[in-house]
Amino acid sequence: MNEKTNPNKQTQSTSTKSDQNKKQKVHSCTEKTPYKSIHKAGYVTPGNYIAELIFQKRNEHFNSGKNPESFWLKGSKLHGAYKGEVIAANKLLKQYHADCIIKAIQSPEAKYILKISKKESRDKLISIIEKFESKRKEKEIIESKASNVEIAKPFSKNKNIMKGL
Repeated sequence: MNEKTNPNKQTQSTSTKSDQNKKQKVHSCTEKTPYKSIHKAGYVTPGNYIAELIFQKRNEHFNSGKNPESFWLKGSKLHGAYKGEVIAANKLLKQYHADCIIKAIQSPEAKYILKISKKESRDKLISIIEKFESKRKEKEIIESKASNVEIAKPFSKNKNIMKGL
């Protein structure tokens, strides 16, 4: 068979409950997939990475060790919860920068925030995100002022040189 292959995408064999081998795409680092996945091979989108962080945090909190194998696949019982976390993360990404959300989730203030799909938890997380977002914006302003090139000033102020000619 003639198959077009993309050098950036590889496949990984995974098994589901029914022990069927499926091919899963393994993404390389691009603008859409900048984060290295915690649980699977390849790179993922910011929304998926945030959902993986939430799942990892949940497992640490409940002392359940590592995540169940392939919890992001449709056959898994946790697929619905994972999908809900990805949707909630993407809603947050529309308002805030991904790095600020990740720092907020990993901060000690957000120790007991184990779901961002619930409104109460998301509201608590938003207050923490806004602290990191304000720090990020201040840093950007300082960097832009430092790199700002001085604009040349006119030689004469409010004097029309051509008036006397």
